[in-house]
Amino acid sequence: MPSKPHIIIMADVIASGHHDGKTLSQHLKRIIASANRTHAKHLRSPLTVTLGDEFQGVPRSVAAATEIILWLEHRLRAKPLQEHGQPAPYSLRYVVHEGRIDSALNRERAHGMLGPGLTHARSLLNRKTRDQPRFQFEVDNLPLSRRLRYSFEVLDELGVDFKAEDYAFIEIALAERDAIKVGRKVGRHRTSVERRRRSLKLNAFQATESLIRDLVAEE
Repeated sequence: MPSKPHIIIMADVIASGHHDGKTLSQHLKRIIASANRTHAKHLRSPLTVTLGDEFQGVPRSVAAATEIILWLEHRLRAKPLQEHGQPAPYSLRYVVHEGRIDSALNRERAHGMLGPGLTHARSLLNRKTRDQPRFQFEVDNLPLSRRLRYSFEVLDELGVDFKAEDYAFIEIALAERDAIKVGRKVGRHRTSVERRRRSLKLNAFQATESLIRDLVAEE
């Protein structure tokens, strides 16, 4: 009897060679450990760092995979890698694929499992071309895959100009809509906060995140 398909998430660090390997691996492991604690109920098999700059896992749904990606993107801004006392941020390249896993799911570590779904997800992750999107979705619901890919491309484009020195402000402003409260936290006047929100396109960024969540809400 064929095994049922599962949602598989894989990701790797873009340009990992630009960072100290040990420092990067330790940082990624801390981020992934925190993700597993936060999203434990939404994972069939936990996110597991398989190499120093890659991880994989088995979420319970496309919605769970999407929420994990959004959480990781925020976490990498909130707690960026530090090298020589300075922020040294990195980005992740993601694949979400729906496919078969023939071996039993490992509830402790997403490692050592076999199946065509894992093989295909790995091939998508390893297909590195200049026009390869940072967020790849290939699930059975093809219209949903296409809409998620396009929506994440918009989100990625909106965040492309985010600088490490702005990360703290960005995360505070995304979590709190009241410009006066944000100003108190970052030491800025309300009008300065509002101008910075507009220049960083944070309203559009939040709207796109909401759109992504709406797309998977009834999945």
